[in-house]
Amino acid sequence: MEPREYVPAYLEREYLASHEDLTPAACRLVHDEIMRDPTRYATSDHARALLSYARVHEGLMFELDRMEELSDQEFDKRRERLFADTRAKLREIVAADRLCVDAQLVNILLADVPIDACLNDLMQLEDSVRTQLQADPAFSDDAPHFWHEDRLAGITAAERTGTDPTMIGWLHTLEAISQLSLASARYRAAAEYARKVMRAQGYRNHAVGTVLLALARLEDEEGFFAVAQQASPQAPGAEQDEGAGSVEDSPWYLLGRTLLLYKLGRRKNARRALKDFAARCEGGAFFLLNPTYLTPYLPVRPPVREAWELSHQAVWEADGIIVDTPDFCAWAASIEGIEDISENFAHQYGF
Repeated sequence: MEPREYVPAYLEREYLASHEDLTPAACRLVHDEIMRDPTRYATSDHARALLSYARVHEGLMFELDRMEELSDQEFDKRRERLFADTRAKLREIVAADRLCVDAQLVNILLADVPIDACLNDLMQLEDSVRTQLQADPAFSDDAPHFWHEDRLAGITAAERTGTDPTMIGWLHTLEAISQLSLASARYRAAAEYARKVMRAQGYRNHAVGTVLLALARLEDEEGFFAVAQQASPQAPGAEQDEGAGSVEDSPWYLLGRTLLLYKLGRRKNARRALKDFAARCEGGAFFLLNPTYLTPYLPVRPPVREAWELSHQAVWEADGIIVDTPDFCAWAASIEGIEDISENFAHQYGF
């Protein structure tokens, strides 16, 4: 969840909580004014820290986008300098307000340390933030969506989650742990942490994709299809946000199903699944056959501008599994039509 989305939502919630007699028209006006000039409504140290983080995060992502066309040597040099400068700014924010969870999280992710050390720091942060959340009697790690709705003063669990920066920072931390666990072959841990994220309402995410990839690598066929069915918007009691789309249409599901069937040795079914993935996921065949660098998640999956970016994310996250599956890419390239789909995409988008 981007700070430009949740920080204004937090400012609006705080303002309306202290101005309970506003008319609906006045509430709409406040919303528009906060979106136009959030600084005016940042009246607490915490709110100002959140706005500072939002500016630093926006600058970080903007500069990373600008570096895409640099040579490898210049890219590495510029990125190292950018990360160091950004970490210095984030440490200043955290020194002023340790409740700015995302500032702590991104600072950890930007550190040049081994993945095990990064995971250790992330788990310490997760434990600390969860302790902060547990101080609120409305929060419970055991509640279906983490909040006791009868204690939320008239708002839903989804509304509380989507406007609470501490809660969002905790979910971001869980996602970061699950993704790094997947990247470091800790598949059961990846699925465990991602399942927690799936329980949240009011927080759009593709955490189910991490679960599906982990289960595909573990060759857990029953678990794989059970999770896909559970997460479907049509499933009774489904916990994914409305409008998230069918899980079975996502590149994580379609790629994960292909990997699962291939690893189980069911080549005919795997071939059909691969063709389905290539046909339905724009760019999927290209990124599978041509591993392509993706800007690191800082802190979690960014929103996409083009449909093919979802395919890129899914293949990028599955990279360790693909590499660890002997001959998978060579087999995929040998399937009739896959290379043609890849080439057509490359020509269309200038890859």
